[in-house]
Amino acid sequence: MLAALAVPSGTVRRYVVAAPALRDPHRAVRVYLPPSYFTPPATRRYPTLYLLHGWPGSDGNWLGIGRAASSADTLIARGEMPEAILVFPNGHGPGLFGRSLYINSFDGSDRMEDFVVRDLVRWVDRHFRTVPKPAARALIGLSEGGTAALNLAFRHPDVFGACAGHSGDYEMTKAIGLRAVIGRGADAKRMLAENSPLLTVDRLAPRLHELVIYFDCGLADESLGDNRAFDRKLTSLGIAHSYHEFPGSHTWSYWRQHLRDSLKAVTAKMRAPSLAAS
Repeated sequence: MLAALAVPSGTVRRYVVAAPALRDPHRAVRVYLPPSYFTPPATRRYPTLYLLHGWPGSDGNWLGIGRAASSADTLIARGEMPEAILVFPNGHGPGLFGRSLYINSFDGSDRMEDFVVRDLVRWVDRHFRTVPKPAARALIGLSEGGTAALNLAFRHPDVFGACAGHSGDYEMTKAIGLRAVIGRGADAKRMLAENSPLLTVDRLAPRLHELVIYFDCGLADESLGDNRAFDRKLTSLGIAHSYHEFPGSHTWSYWRQHLRDSLKAVTAKMRAPSLAAS
């Protein structure tokens, strides 16, 4: 019996990025560089995927518990996704227990949205051989990060051409640890509404028809009803998207298994010829 061939591995490195938008001089970011990245003459450019962790969480979650590097290695080796750079920011915010929702706080004191969409993208494009255009960038997230992946892509289709969410909530409600992020009273109500894809999609719809949208949810997940409502809303507006339900709940075993689905979905249009033509 022949031994299984070894799958070429990408390289994971940890960096420290200045983050003035977060009043933080030392924000951690982990980066996965695909197997061919250092192959001479090392001139090839790659699409970039930004993976957002949930709450509680950190930049190491997708790579550790989520096994994102091995998933990417396997899909690349099988030809099921193109080689890509994966970026894992730390979404720790000012809220109780570090919540941020990946948004700019109501008072502008902590601007996580600006950090991810503007500062981090610019830093990645300067330091790595990326394809620096929306068609070659995607956001993927789980739970709170899943909500954020779609919210940020909907708000910035000029930066990201694809997005995917696992177990997100697309109409956000008040929850523990958010006062420093969304404020109180009218401020809180406004902030939640402005960052809920289910509520903003009517207004943003004309800008979303080129965006690749994927999301899924477990059949035992408490967010299932929200995901079904969002699927119905997108369908009613004629916005192309892919929505799936799978056995499972709000757990890492679910997210680890279905990361491969989102990686394939967001990179489906990112093959070299299609990027060159976009």
